[in-house]
Amino acid sequence: MDKIFFLFLFCFFTIVAMLWGHPAETLSNRERASAEGPRKYLFPLVGDWMKGPVRAPAFLIEYVDFQCPVCKRYNEINKELLKDYQGRLLIIYRHKPSPTHPYSFIAALSAEAAGKEGCFWQMADLLFEKQDEWANAQDPWKLFRQYAHSLNIAEERFLRNLKDPQQQNKILKDIQSSLALGATTIPSFFLNAERIPNPQSYEDFKILIEASLIKSKKTQVHEHADIRVVLDGKPVDFSLPKFQSKYGQELDPYVHLHHGNGKVLHKHKNGINLGYFFKTLGMDFGKDHFSLDTGKRFEPSGNKVLLLFVNGRKEPLMDAYEPKDLDRILLYFGPNSEELIAKELALVSDEACIYSLKCPQRGMPPDEECTGQLGSDCQ
Repeated sequence: MDKIFFLFLFCFFTIVAMLWGHPAETLSNRERASAEGPRKYLFPLVGDWMKGPVRAPAFLIEYVDFQCPVCKRYNEINKELLKDYQGRLLIIYRHKPSPTHPYSFIAALSAEAAGKEGCFWQMADLLFEKQDEWANAQDPWKLFRQYAHSLNIAEERFLRNLKDPQQQNKILKDIQSSLALGATTIPSFFLNAERIPNPQSYEDFKILIEASLIKSKKTQVHEHADIRVVLDGKPVDFSLPKFQSKYGQELDPYVHLHHGNGKVLHKHKNGINLGYFFKTLGMDFGKDHFSLDTGKRFEPSGNKVLLLFVNGRKEPLMDAYEPKDLDRILLYFGPNSEELIAKELALVSDEACIYSLKCPQRGMPPDEECTGQLGSDCQ
C-alpha cells in the first residue's frame, strides 16, 4: 500500500467522523450538569486514554497526531509535567490524524490495537520515538508489527485488533470531537475545559498549569457521608465488588464507594444528589420508588413507606437531596413503624468523620491517592 491509498483512507474516515454522532452517555461525570452539546468534549470521556489521577484538579486534553514532529516534542514535555505535578495533573490523549500525514491514521490504529492488550502508552511512546523510521518507510505496517512484537504482543492478536471496527470507531469519534470543538490544528490543547495556545516552552506550560490549579483549588470538594439502605428489613450490602470503585477505574469519578467500605459515600463535586449517586450503581431512586440494580422495585403501598432520613430527621427532598460532609443518611422502605425506623437509624454508621479527617482520635483513613495509570502492564 502506498501513501496515496493511505491519504484516501484517511479522508474517507474523516468525512465519516464529521457525520458521526458521539454518544452523550460516554461523557464523564466531572461536569455533566454544565456540559451539554459540544461542551461535553471539554471533559474526560469514558474510553479516553488517560495518565494521572482521574480526579486531578488540573486536566489537560491533547489532540495528537503520531506523525506530527511537534506532537513528538510535546510528548516528552507531558512526561515531565506528570512528574512535576504528580497527583495533581491528568493528561488525556485523543486522536487527530492529519491528512498531510498519510500514515497518521494507521499509526493511531496501531496504538489502539496495542491498547487492547494494555499497551497503548508503550506503543504511543514507540511511535513518537521511532517517528522518523516509520514516517518515511515504504511499508509502515511491517514496522508497526515489529513494535508490537517488542511489547510482547502476539502478531495474531495485534492483527486481529487492527481489524476490529471498534478501534476505527474510537479514532473517528476523537476526530469528530475535535471538529465539534473547533480544534483545527495539531496538536490542540484544552486545560481545565479551556482552549489554550500551544505553549512555546516547558516553563510556559507550567505557568498555565499553576494558574489552573489556583483556580480549581477554590472549587475543590472532598466530602463524605455515612449511608444505609434498608429494604423490607434487609440492608443493601454496598461492600460488594460490583458497587465498589478502584482508583482510576471509578464507577463515577465524583461520587463513589471504595476501600471495600459500603458504609461511606465519597463526594468530589457539588451538585450531586442521591438520585444521581444511586444511578451510578445501576439503581433508581425517586420520590415514590426505589429500584435495585437487579430491577427489583419497591413502592409505598398499604402500611409500607419509602422514607429518607438525614441526621435523624425526615428529609422531604428524597432523591433530590445532596449529601453533605458527615451526613448520616438512612433510606428506609418497610412498615411505617417508629420502633423499626428508630432501630435502623441507630444502625447508620458514623465513619465519615474518619475519611474527612474530622475525628483523628479514631484513626486515619486509607490512602485516597489516585494514580489512574492506564496501560502500565504489557503482559
